[in-house]
Amino acid sequence: MIARRTFLIGATGLLAVGLAGRSAAANIDPAEFIRNLGDEALAQLVGSDITKAERAERFRKLLVANFDVPAIGKTVLGRYWRTATPEEQQEYLTLFEDFLVGNYAQRFGQYAGEKFSTAGVRDVGDNMVTVMTLIARPNGQTARLDWLMRSDDDGYKILDLKIEGISMSETHRSEFASVIQNSGGKVAGLIDALRKKAAQMGTG
Repeated sequence: MIARRTFLIGATGLLAVGLAGRSAAANIDPAEFIRNLGDEALAQLVGSDITKAERAERFRKLLVANFDVPAIGKTVLGRYWRTATPEEQQEYLTLFEDFLVGNYAQRFGQYAGEKFSTAGVRDVGDNMVTVMTLIARPNGQTARLDWLMRSDDDGYKILDLKIEGISMSETHRSEFASVIQNSGGKVAGLIDALRKKAAQMGTG
């Protein structure tokens, strides 16, 4: 069974500042892109009148539009991507998207009034930048989120999110690798676990 790391549970509401429903032009400042993402996410995903199914559907559209889900999925699978068959790769990527929707969509319903601000942009090369943001929680504590993004002619795509220096991609890679190792090194074991999880969450 795929476990959730504590920091991901603690990130409830924090992700509400980081998704969007519209693509940005490539010439928009990266920090402005992130600010726009937060505004759009709050408008579309936060509210007691939004049903679970509606929030999941909206989240999926925003996720696909603004995150490079296939690239993230490959990074998370790591070395096991090369050992998977083409059919397994295709099913895994579909189930990985379902996994993200199931894990994160409903957390927007628990948004508790966190505020965020951009704290700088760092060029990391290869048309990629990291946008640093600070989250102010209602209890007065702050948390740092770093967004790794790639730019191209179509705009920006998010590749990873670090919460207080902890990469979501690396965390999920560790979780998935553990499932595969416990399945005799077979990607099929992970696929089966993801399939069951999607069925439980109703995202498949």
